[in-house]
Amino acid sequence: MAFSRRVRPTPIDGSAPRNVAPEGESQQAHSITTTLGAGRIALGATFLAFPVASVRLVGVDTASAGRMVWLARMAAARDIALGLGVVATAVSRRARVPALAVTALVDVTDAVAVAMAAREHRLDPVRGYAVAAGAAVGALAGFAAAADLLRRPG
Repeated sequence: MAFSRRVRPTPIDGSAPRNVAPEGESQQAHSITTTLGAGRIALGATFLAFPVASVRLVGVDTASAGRMVWLARMAAARDIALGLGVVATAVSRRARVPALAVTALVDVTDAVAVAMAAREHRLDPVRGYAVAAGAAVGALAGFAAAADLLRRPG
């Protein structure tokens, strides 16, 4: 069986084509994959650089936030690693669906954990539910991008 590979035209200036999704993949899924990975890296870097301030944004009191620095840094390292993995799958065009699904499951877990903490008044309920909603939106975007990739041939 012969495999064919479609060659994309090179721009006149000789640079690599920009904003071109891999063959069989929608531009939207490719963009969402890259955006989710980059967003996760940015979030992790922020938590790593400013752990107390990041935890305070969720509505945790200053004293508790100071005691939670180690936990914020662990979450930061996790998010940076997951983000790098997702971006790598977008660049390599391999294993995008599992990477998106795993990170979406992490976001679902985060959403549930933060919503429970808000419900129990362990953090500011308004801020907690807002963060939980953001994590849920991230999960939905990840699952949607994975589903889009699964629908594509190849």
